[in-house]
Amino acid sequence: MSFTFASAICHKPAIGVPFQKISMLLVEHHHTNLCSKIIRSLASWQRKCRVGTCITGQQLNELHTNSAHVGPTGPTTSPSSSKQKKGLVYVSTSADTFANLAFEDWVHDNWDLSHLNLLFLWRNEPSIVIGRHQNPWTECSIREMRKTNVKLARRRSGGGTVYHDLGNVNCTFFTHRKSYDRQHNLQTVVDGMNEEWPQLDISTNSRDDLMLNNFYKQISGSAARLSRTVAYHHCTLLHSANTRMLTSLLNFNADGVKSNATESVRSPVLNLREAEPRLSQEDVFQAIATEFYANNPPYYKDKEIYAISPNDEHIWKGIAQKKEELMDWDWIYGKTPKFQVEKKYREVSATIHVNKGRIDGVILYMPYDWVHSVLVQQLTSALKGVRFWITDVAMVIDTFLNDVEVDDDVRDRLETLRCLIEDCVSGHEDLQLNQLP
Repeated sequence: MSFTFASAICHKPAIGVPFQKISMLLVEHHHTNLCSKIIRSLASWQRKCRVGTCITGQQLNELHTNSAHVGPTGPTTSPSSSKQKKGLVYVSTSADTFANLAFEDWVHDNWDLSHLNLLFLWRNEPSIVIGRHQNPWTECSIREMRKTNVKLARRRSGGGTVYHDLGNVNCTFFTHRKSYDRQHNLQTVVDGMNEEWPQLDISTNSRDDLMLNNFYKQISGSAARLSRTVAYHHCTLLHSANTRMLTSLLNFNADGVKSNATESVRSPVLNLREAEPRLSQEDVFQAIATEFYANNPPYYKDKEIYAISPNDEHIWKGIAQKKEELMDWDWIYGKTPKFQVEKKYREVSATIHVNKGRIDGVILYMPYDWVHSVLVQQLTSALKGVRFWITDVAMVIDTFLNDVEVDDDVRDRLETLRCLIEDCVSGHEDLQLNQLP
């Protein structure tokens, strides 16, 4: 089996990955370092692996027009007389978190998987990916992510929060809803890796995590999305991820937050590369794909890993819109379940109620006549409906303080209320309250 860097990207038969095109796109979007890493990685794959049979332009047309092939509506008839479902393996040429998540959604929404099982292999640039029902303000350090340019994404599946970078290998198993079997998918990864690297002793635990050396440390987490006819299950594999960055972004104490959102279960982790320095990412992809094809005869005659671009609107019509939806603030933050944040400074406290990522109400407690109730009402009313985001909140409070006419004592007390409110919003990291007298 080999990696096939194929015309699935450019509608030309039997050619390699268009490295120059990928390079231009990444540079255009200011991802120069990422560009060089991906180009080196893809070039390494091409050097190490025999380039096998490619998906030709004619085959791509068939995928979209012939109901017996894989297309936007999926195969409606079996490609052969065999009743056994066929298998197909894709690897993404993109490290764009939102593009890869959008591809998952596109397959979920467009393909009939009655006769096909699809394995999608992908990697992302540095990002935090939270589950559908999670609260980003309690799962990760948003302020630290802004400082390090790490993106935040919310996927459509449930489960907990994971850190992604180019040292993290991701696998998505697509199948018909009736054929969904999470344990089987995980066993595919376990068997494929242990067949080639038995010394790793990979196994699963009761929470469907992949563990190294007989439950010593976690190397993977998994989640799934199930609908009436289609299901997908994805898992991560820590190969050579930046665990220092992972720890700094995810080991976050959200003090004062009350939320019913799904909470992640934090576990000690270890990179596969630390346990076996000779293990490359290409080895991981090959091992999993080999085991997948052992259980699913190839849709085409060769057991290939076909490279595809999830950014190609010409092939995956409508995928650009799916990507935009995933990047929208109202999806990433606005889908957060209701929660509240409480902060206290001496005899003054603030409670902020948040719904759909926006302030639903602010309750301020303080000594009688500390600040006139009319001013408090004006301030809290101005904040209602504002995005629970530090820049938005700070702008509203600045406007309020600039417009109000009060003496110096009252202004100092209003400044205390400002710090208290902004400390609730900023993730408790600006430490403004510690600067107060």
